Amino acid sequence: MFEVRKSIKRFRDDPAWIYRKGDRDYLNTFNQDGYPFSLGPDGLSLRHLLQGSLDGREVSLFHLRALRRSGRAHVARLYSVAVLPLPRALPATAFTSRRLAPSGRERRPALPRTPGWFRDLKEIGTHLVQCHSEDVDFAALINTYALERLMHDTRLGWRIEGNRMIGWTYGRKTYEDLLSLAETVASIIDDFPVEAWHWTE
Repeated sequence: MFEVRKSIKRFRDDPAWIYRKGDRDYLNTFNQDGYPFSLGPDGLSLRHLLQGSLDGREVSLFHLRALRRSGRAHVARLYSVAVLPLPRALPATAFTSRRLAPSGRERRPALPRTPGWFRDLKEIGTHLVQCHSEDVDFAALINTYALERLMHDTRLGWRIEGNRMIGWTYGRKTYEDLLSLAETVASIIDDFPVEAWHWTE
């Protein structure tokens, strides 16, 4: 925890980054029916928002505190989140490392159920990830074993929401680790095949 606080201070004092301790308006720009926001059905708060640039690409980094009721008490889960823009809007799709994905009674939707329904795609990929998409063919296009292996090894989940990609992992990471997470998400975006960027909206 001490390392995380020191990390926040380093980035907060760096003029290359814009820092806000909390930002409810920014949190409200996300559809909270999809990961990682749906993992806090009883309340969410965003902490330590950092916004800047990663190799010429906008990036937002923050910690998310997600509350879930357990009997009379609330259990708080902490997540580290990186958000990067996409060149254009793509079909709503989520890939989640099975090391992250909740199961059983804790299971929550990986993707928002609006504007359309999505499918749990058990027919593509391996046991390493869970995949959900509103467009099966698009999900199959971007999926590779290398992608799944990377997500498993880094314990990463991500989903596409319009023209941005939301990458996340469990726990309150240092911002150096969060920047590394953002770099991994950027590499995934850059590895999408050319056909993805011409996909019918």
